[in-house]
Amino acid sequence: MKVKSTSSKIKGILLVVATMLLIIAGCSKKTEKTTYQQVKNGVDSRVTYYYQDDKVVKQTTANKITYTSLRANDKNEAKDKIKDEVQKYNDTKGVTDKIAYHDSYLKENVTVDLEKASVNDFLKLTGDSKSADSSSKKKYISLEKSEKLVKKQGFKKVEDGKYKEIPKAELQVKKPLTMKQYNEINVEKDDQGGTTIAELKDKYGKPDSSSTSTYTWYTNYTHSGYLRVTTNDKDKVQNKFLLQPTVENDKFSPEKYNDINDEISEDELIEKLGTPYQVETSSTSGIIYYITKDTTGQRIQDEYAFQVENGKITGKKSTAE
Repeated sequence: MKVKSTSSKIKGILLVVATMLLIIAGCSKKTEKTTYQQVKNGVDSRVTYYYQDDKVVKQTTANKITYTSLRANDKNEAKDKIKDEVQKYNDTKGVTDKIAYHDSYLKENVTVDLEKASVNDFLKLTGDSKSADSSSKKKYISLEKSEKLVKKQGFKKVEDGKYKEIPKAELQVKKPLTMKQYNEINVEKDDQGGTTIAELKDKYGKPDSSSTSTYTWYTNYTHSGYLRVTTNDKDKVQNKFLLQPTVENDKFSPEKYNDINDEISEDELIEKLGTPYQVETSSTSGIIYYITKDTTGQRIQDEYAFQVENGKITGKKSTAE
């Protein structure tokens, strides 16, 4: 599937505007308003047109945008992704773009005062100014054409102030799992113990994805980090897996890896080396992975794996060796 660039998606999200026909006409002094809304793919967009006859004199757009829809893991990543577009809007006369960041989403309020903003500059924000009528001495944005456009894009007119909301599940806060939380999930051994899937659902909520015996909970908004368990016919955990590539680890180093011997416990290993990149656990054994990255900080340079049996380190292997 072809994925649109982040820049293109952000343009569509930050300001719901597209090609609008410009016409010449007079306007009355009475200002009225109408609002359209679309809730789709983790984005709630509400566009309000303030108009006099057919002339739009102001447009406001209130967006609630989940970090998942921006492919950002937190507010800092989200801010970095949209900062250029926000700056471009705020640098345009008559346009203001204000952002408030929350745990799992951001709220944006864009105001375009078309009594102050140049219509051509306004249209250029969308990347399309072909609809400008160069022969006209006086240009304005038509409410009729704007309504037809947003309806075509899937927006619905808001009647009696009845808005739709983003589903609560899409606003759920995603947090990395600690090793303490991971270790509290017991794998069944010799028909004894074993955390049930019902207990996991009570603690972590409904899985983000599941099949007959596999359940997955995402631990970040880009879905690159997750907890996954497989269960047996008694709905008890028989294997567990944790991958958290976006969790920072300032403790680990190749030198510390070399200092580790087979005499320490799994808990001691994590105390010395910090949060692992990846962990796999069955009833009797497991593997704990650490990594180093290249100079760009984007690619894995080397992997360092520790074999675990019954809670003790029994071996290690590195791609750097």
